[in-house]
Amino acid sequence: MDNVAQRLSRTEIFNKFPSAVCNELVRLAIIRNIAPGEFCCHQGDLWPYVIFLADGTMQWAMLSIGGREHVLFMLSPDEVFWGHSIFDDQPMPASLMATQPSITYRWHRDVIVPFLYRYPETLWELTGVLTSTMRKAREIIYGLAFHPVAGRMATLLLDRFSDPNDKSIQRDLTLSAIASRVATSPEVVCRILQQFQSDGVLEVTRATITLFDREALEVLVETS
Repeated sequence: MDNVAQRLSRTEIFNKFPSAVCNELVRLAIIRNIAPGEFCCHQGDLWPYVIFLADGTMQWAMLSIGGREHVLFMLSPDEVFWGHSIFDDQPMPASLMATQPSITYRWHRDVIVPFLYRYPETLWELTGVLTSTMRKAREIIYGLAFHPVAGRMATLLLDRFSDPNDKSIQRDLTLSAIASRVATSPEVVCRILQQFQSDGVLEVTRATITLFDREALEVLVETS
């Protein structure tokens, strides 16, 4: 528990609390083990909670009116997620789901808010975090509105090949998972990958993706 409190104390907002408060919050937390595919909250839920992800990964994904899923971002260990319902008592705009076995520490609004009021510096820090989240959402929406699908695919691939020295990576995303991240259908993803392969940009096998022409993807992102 002490280790968790130390990790929590290094996150945004919580790093403004004294260490004794982080210890107290860990003691007050509801600890949950969440299986892959299990949801912390669904789009449309009233969910006034904060979670600290101690282990695993989670995705924040939105369903369109037509039922298509789009993954907005991933949550990694030692990150904190603030439920929107905490602030406005309105339904959650997207769903939070575990993609790997995960462990979360959760606090209800009634538990966390008194601590925030006790240490006003955390409220300023929270404003900055929420503003950053809004800017991130704007970039995602802008990209969906103005970048063609091939450009979004190129962006995703470059993100996967984050190390310029990487020539081959494990193919750990299905066509459906890729489609949800670039807001299209698996069929379109398949056609674009086939086109990239035909153009000599990359090679896709069942297990790996090998990149031959990073510059081609970079140009596609710039011109999309």
